[in-house]
Amino acid sequence: MVLTRAYIAGLLLILLLAAVPAGAAEPDPFGGRLLPIELVMAFRRQIDLTAEQNKRLGAMVVELQQNVAGKQWEMQSAFADLLELLDQNPVDEPRALDLAKRAIDIENTIKVEQIRMLIRVRNMLTDAQVEFLRGRLAAGWKKEKE
Repeated sequence: MVLTRAYIAGLLLILLLAAVPAGAAEPDPFGGRLLPIELVMAFRRQIDLTAEQNKRLGAMVVELQQNVAGKQWEMQSAFADLLELLDQNPVDEPRALDLAKRAIDIENTIKVEQIRMLIRVRNMLTDAQVEFLRGRLAAGWKKEKE
């Protein structure tokens, strides 16, 4: 298969779009088992989120941002290098595939960090809080409804 710039760019775009945050318009791949942080914050009063839970939640968000910011920069850099390489004729296929793999690997690392935070949020909540929030998801809550 000949790898064209459009093909690689399209593939990376699809992979990047696959990282849709929980609570976005896409179906929940976890079936409500993990709860979007936006959902928790939207209903923090209704679920009686404690001051300690609120503090821990904020710390988790900051930690995720710190862990992911550098990785996003690396991913964008790899993608930019790939696009530049794809402008050459002929395209250095091994190098292009190496850059594509690098960008994809970084994206997967980011996804794991996001899931780690969602697991920690879930573990922090009480059963009653989780039940209430799952009810909101089942009722069709969307991020825009905050």
